[in-house]
Parts: sequence; C-alpha cells; structure tokens
Amino acid sequence: MVQVWVLSMCRIVTRVRRTIGSCGSDVLPAVGDLMSRYDEIVDELYGLTPDLFVKRRNELAKEVKAEGESALAKDISQLRRPTQAAWAINQWVRVNPDDCAQITALAADLSAAQRRSAVDAMRELSRRRQELINSAADGVAGTAASLGVRLSDSAVREVAATLRAAIADAETLERFRRGSLVTSAEYSGFGPAGVFVVPDLPAEPEHAAEDGVDASSDVDAVAAGETGETDEDAAVRRELEARLSRAEEDERTARDGLGDASTAVDEASSEVDELVARARELREQLSRVEDSLRFARQRLSTAERGRSDAKVALRDAVAESNKLRAALTDL
Repeated sequence: MVQVWVLSMCRIVTRVRRTIGSCGSDVLPAVGDLMSRYDEIVDELYGLTPDLFVKRRNELAKEVKAEGESALAKDISQLRRPTQAAWAINQWVRVNPDDCAQITALAADLSAAQRRSAVDAMRELSRRRQELINSAADGVAGTAASLGVRLSDSAVREVAATLRAAIADAETLERFRRGSLVTSAEYSGFGPAGVFVVPDLPAEPEHAAEDGVDASSDVDAVAAGETGETDEDAAVRRELEARLSRAEEDERTARDGLGDASTAVDEASSEVDELVARARELREQLSRVEDSLRFARQRLSTAERGRSDAKVALRDAVAESNKLRAALTDL
C-alpha cells in the first residue's frame, strides 16, 4: 500500500511540475506545450515499477486503439521497459525537481565555462560535478529504497554514470529531465558532447620574416623551447595522438555497438515479458476451461445415470404393460 501511495504521489508531482515546465525551468509553457495524451501515458508508464510496465503499456495501447487512435496505439506499444537504474532515476526526478534543476544548471555552467576556455572555472565546476553526482546517486538509491527496491552496487554505478552523461550530453539531459530514461547512459568526456576548449595560438615572432625563417617553424621552435620537447619527443607525441585518435574512433564505434546491443536486449526483454504475460493469461484461461470441462463431465455423468435409471423404469413399465395385456387376454 505504501509503495502504491508513493507511486501515485510521484505521478501527481510530476504532472504538476510538467504542466508548469520542466525541472530547472521557471518559464511557463504555452498552451500548445501542455502535456499531450502521449506525454501523459509516457509519464504514467515510466512512473511504474518495471514489473508493471509491460502489462500496463499493453492495456493502454489496447484502450487507445479501441478508441480509433491506431497511430498513438502503435507509438505506445513501442515504448520500452526501463532498466532498474533508469527507473530509479526517473522516480528520483519526479520527487526531487530542485535537485534535478541543480544538475541542469551545472550542465549549463560547464558548457559556458568550456566555451570561454575558463580553466579555473572548469576545475571548480568539475569538483562540484563530482559532489553533485555523488549526492544525487545517493538520493536515487534512497528514493528506490523508499519504493521497496534496493539498488545493487552495479546499478548505483550505472546511476552515477547516467547522471554524468546527463550533465555532458543534451539529449540525455532532456530524457533525464522528463523522467523517461529507458536505459543507463555513459559519457567519458568533460562537459557537453562536441564542445572542446581551443586555446589561442601563440603570437607570431616579430622578426621571423626579416630573418628569413619560416614563421610556423619558429612557432614550433618556441613551443618546443617552452616545453623542452625534442624532435624525437614531438614525433612520439604525434604518433600517440594518431593512436589516440584511432582509439577514440574505435571507442565511439564500440559505444554505438553497445547502444545497439542494449536496444536489442531491451526489445528482447520486453518481448519476453509480453510472452510471459500472454502465457500467464493463457494458463489462466486454460484453467477456467478445464474447470468448465470438469463441471460439464460431472453433468454428463449425472445425466447418464439418469438415463440409465429411465431405461430401467421404461423396461419395468413395458413388462408391467405386457403382463396386464396378457391378463386381459385370458379373461
């Protein structure tokens, strides 16, 4: 009962919050931005515990389809059950809009600091990011515990990685703010994806052209002089940078592969859940049919005994009739 009450309160809080804007936003949405029926259904489904997700999703899809909204029913049927870590974050977001807003604000601050190449600010924001992630991960685990679910250590690590990804990536942040995460996410960079710090180029030596020395070579010489880097070191550095570039490309490919594999796992998991639910329904239906069959056989047995008794009664009646006819004939 407590779990049902908390989940109901979560959905109420979320509807109120989303009606007046997403977490971290003080701007009221326009009328056209209010939650659509699809948004409301998504909100309801991702507020449920994962074990209830598939059954309720199928019920809602059938209801919507029966009302003639086939396209909406198809969209609903394609919604995927969240993993435990994603579900826990979704519930935490629903009941902690202020903490959610802190993560949103930190993501914006990091993005701004990186665009300004503000190294000191980035260092301080990095420290704040780790503190906020640790605090939020503890909060997510606490919210899950209040709903009767204890997160494993690996699930807590997935929560922390997803929070870090939400700070770094705008798309993940949006799903996080809406409380509709499906799986955990991961991002290994610093700050928003695609934002890089580009330092200013060193000033060109004033007398480079006069001395007949190539400016770019002079710049390289200055840089090498400042860092103490030899030609051999520079060659090693370029080789390492090239290898790093290839490794990062391999990492991106692997991440894409992991994402595809995770999607396949989620789809297969949802299909298994649907088949398990269908098998349960069929077993229940079979049980009812077997009960009906047992009762019908009992009625048949009773009817057959009644027919046997009727045959005996008929035979006795015929014998009696024949006896009486014979007596009349003898008179």
